[in-house]
Amino acid sequence: MEKLVSLLRIYILADDYAGYGSRYWGQHGLSLLIEIKRENAWKRLLFDTATSHEPILHNLKIMKKSLDADYIVLSHNHYDHTGGLLGILREMKKEVPVIAHPEIFKKAYAASPELRYIGAPLGLKESAEKLGAIWTLSKEPVQILPGVFTLGEIPLEEREKWEKSSGDMYYLENGEIKEDFMLDETGLAMLTPEGLVVIGGCSHPGIVSMLKRASKMSGEGQIRAVIGGFHLINASTDRIQTTVNSFRELGVQEIYAGHCTGLQAECAFEKEFGNKFHKLHAGMLIEIGAL
Repeated sequence: MEKLVSLLRIYILADDYAGYGSRYWGQHGLSLLIEIKRENAWKRLLFDTATSHEPILHNLKIMKKSLDADYIVLSHNHYDHTGGLLGILREMKKEVPVIAHPEIFKKAYAASPELRYIGAPLGLKESAEKLGAIWTLSKEPVQILPGVFTLGEIPLEEREKWEKSSGDMYYLENGEIKEDFMLDETGLAMLTPEGLVVIGGCSHPGIVSMLKRASKMSGEGQIRAVIGGFHLINASTDRIQTTVNSFRELGVQEIYAGHCTGLQAECAFEKEFGNKFHKLHAGMLIEIGAL
């Protein structure tokens, strides 16, 4: 793939952490507004919608940014990434492609510490369509723009051995409760002159597996930045250290982690990468590339 993205501006609209002394609102979940410059044109992509749209609109107002996105990508089914979609569509007042896996509407549950529903809002498909969503549902990778693509479904056989756990998550299908290995989760990758930028919502398939897939798909071995939630919050010390070591082996240059990454993992990344590690927070702006 040709490196066609010259500049990225990534605004963190939602994260569990809002920063010390901040006017921004935090909430459980993740949402990023990505401004993409290629050639002489700008496009805007919204990646995930957190739990609720209200804090996102509040944060946008402080940033003095609008929500006029050209595309929406939903990383996976869980409520803390899909819950704000309807409110956002209501605010946008236009038709917009919404890119996701076909299983985005599944009935998903967590079993620990007790059984609870964690899936997307019920009736999301029809309600979103009435508000302008044009669903683009694909198990395969989707090229959104030249140099900008989703990773598609990551099957178990392509995942690192330490990243194959379901994590006590389940889904309901035809009256049966099944172990949920989060086949519906995808990531977003963007090719820049400085290397790959990879974004994960929760990275349930494993952030290392996602990075390797992005490199293989693009033919780009240099990973400029990894951004998002890495779902290591309940991971063992061994898994965390194996992940950190893998980032080093893959030559990851910069890390922006938050949401479900977890304090222990964030500390491990900071210890290994120093000032190349950054804790995500609502209101943060990440710029990669040049005008």
